[in-house]
Amino acid sequence: MEDVEVMQIDRIAALLIFSTSFVGFVCNTFIAVYIRRLSLLRNSFGRLLQLQAAGDAVFVLVWAFYFAPVLFFDIKPLQTLGVASRFAQLCLICYDISIYTHLVISLNRFISLYFPTSYQNIFTERFTTVLICSIILISFGFSWFLVIVDCKMGFSIPRWMLDYVSPPCEMVNVYYAEFFRGLIVISMFAITNTFTFCRMHMHNRKKQSESTFETTQQKKRRAVETAFVQQVTLQGLLYVLELVTYFYISNWFKVPTDAKSLAESSNRWPNFLLTTYAWILVHALDGVITLIFNKQFRSVLRHPFRSQATLNASKTPSRRNRFVTNRTDSNRKKSSILACTFISNSNTGYGSSVHV
Repeated sequence: MEDVEVMQIDRIAALLIFSTSFVGFVCNTFIAVYIRRLSLLRNSFGRLLQLQAAGDAVFVLVWAFYFAPVLFFDIKPLQTLGVASRFAQLCLICYDISIYTHLVISLNRFISLYFPTSYQNIFTERFTTVLICSIILISFGFSWFLVIVDCKMGFSIPRWMLDYVSPPCEMVNVYYAEFFRGLIVISMFAITNTFTFCRMHMHNRKKQSESTFETTQQKKRRAVETAFVQQVTLQGLLYVLELVTYFYISNWFKVPTDAKSLAESSNRWPNFLLTTYAWILVHALDGVITLIFNKQFRSVLRHPFRSQATLNASKTPSRRNRFVTNRTDSNRKKSSILACTFISNSNTGYGSSVHV
């Protein structure tokens, strides 16, 4: 890291990083901790969503409680490359966990809509566990590849961003290991989400034309599935936009390398917002979007210490129980009437010939 003096404008950037990261940390941590308390998300989709939230939470945690304080308070001992590169490596691991989980979640929704009868047989508990372990191992593997080829990231105080130290890092390794790989993965789940969203749209139009034959419970289930697909599609779109802004649009706002010229550059803020801030924001918004599209979390927010069984007790079973009870009572009354009719007719000599 450059040995430069931190100015007031640097502290403004640090406050922006901290505030956004802290909101993202609270939202994603809440999801990761409480998601298993919701019966609707106690499945393969919920477990993958939990992994995604955990990765996002750790990512923004590093920015909120390491990079932001280092920039704001100008903590020199924590600005060394040895310390900063380890936290940067952790950010890369969490970023990879997030994009790989997004890809698997996209495939999860794709299969649930295109192959609904095979979904339960594919995304079993065991297969989901294998997927989660594979995502974590692959994410760690790619981060260590960059360490092996001597590509370390430090935190640039003047540019307010993580940057590779070159030399000794060969940027061609970074291009293929980070940008090209990220482009392939994000393009894959963007294409998958497009097909899934189109399928959902056609399915909903078909169901709306047949709404008279659809029960209330089926409509609610379709609404939940629609919210899941909309959530995954929007989150995937944000990652595509982040990749475009970071590697393409930011090139329209190039900044000088020396600290003095950089401090006077008009492109400093646009470049920061299109790179570092966009990277942080997409992880923070992951949690916010999940909370918006999943109404079940609101009951947890209102009653965070209520037991799991109480949270999962919805109004629907109660209405169903009342319906069953009323139906049973009705059947009993009907049986009574039939019995009376039978007895009455049997007294007149027509007992065995009663037809209702």
